[in-house]
Amino acid sequence: MPRMAATTSVVVAAAASVLALVGVKTAYSAVTAQRGQALPSLRAANLLKSAYPEDYYPGGEYAELSYGETHYFLFGPEDGKKIVFVHGLSTPASVYNGVARHMADNGCRVLLYDLYSRGYSVGPAVDHNPVFYVTQLHELLKYVGWTQCNFVGLSLGGGIIAAYAHRFPETVQSLNFIAPGGLLSPSEIPWVGKIFSLPYSEEIFSHKSFRDYFSGKNVASMRGEFKHLESVPACIDEACEILKLQFRHHAGYARGLMSTLKMFPLTSLKAQFATAQAQSFPVQVVWGTKDTVIPGTTVDTLQQLIPRIRVTKVDGATHSIVMTHPEAIIRSLDGFLA
Repeated sequence: MPRMAATTSVVVAAAASVLALVGVKTAYSAVTAQRGQALPSLRAANLLKSAYPEDYYPGGEYAELSYGETHYFLFGPEDGKKIVFVHGLSTPASVYNGVARHMADNGCRVLLYDLYSRGYSVGPAVDHNPVFYVTQLHELLKYVGWTQCNFVGLSLGGGIIAAYAHRFPETVQSLNFIAPGGLLSPSEIPWVGKIFSLPYSEEIFSHKSFRDYFSGKNVASMRGEFKHLESVPACIDEACEILKLQFRHHAGYARGLMSTLKMFPLTSLKAQFATAQAQSFPVQVVWGTKDTVIPGTTVDTLQQLIPRIRVTKVDGATHSIVMTHPEAIIRSLDGFLA
């Protein structure tokens, strides 16, 4: 609790410094100038030689959906088992690099996409809540012509596919959760999530000064998972570069993160997860034993809500499990997909 209070004080002090530096009236104008406007994605930044270029995977295309342009990748044999991968809060579709390429190379038809306000998808000026994310996924599946598929969701993506399966169970061939969000207890919500519940937090913390601050905090947090190693894995170096790219070049990225932390029910998706128990499709969860973002209590809750769920615990893996332990995810999917 003292650490949370101290960190909160740092943020408040930073906010006061910004206001003092540019003046209250100027700061208010800067904060509110883009309210209500859809903000452009990485597409406007010409990042061909960056860590996350537009052609990171093969089969990259854009779909104009009801909330705006969504960037997606579709590759692998057309007659293969269909898998849609939904990424988490901060890192876009690149997070599945090792897993998705392997699955496509081994006969699956793979669909990945950048959630709104991430990567090459636009940043709509609307609440980033479950309905918003489920609508994007539903419209994208209709756009590519998929009526049924296997769903894989990491962290926030796990909460999204749980909400999707609750609403459209007839489309689900299997549900595959990886350290899913939506089942935390209120005490497990980090201090930053509580600050972002304040009025106008999306606009305030999208100011450049705060974007730089949170960019550094996100990178430090991800690297901190591997402080016990002599060097950070190359996949984590890449993910950190992509995080920085989004903070720097995606105009809607910070606002989308803030809106998600504010509007997505990180503690109250039990009903959505629980409905999977009555369905016939297979359900599993994969979780790393050193994950400090999504604690083991989430796995315990899942087992209570869905007694038939298959549980795989990967010893030593952190919340970066998809990047650092792709082979564990691949093993969990082999023989499990419909």
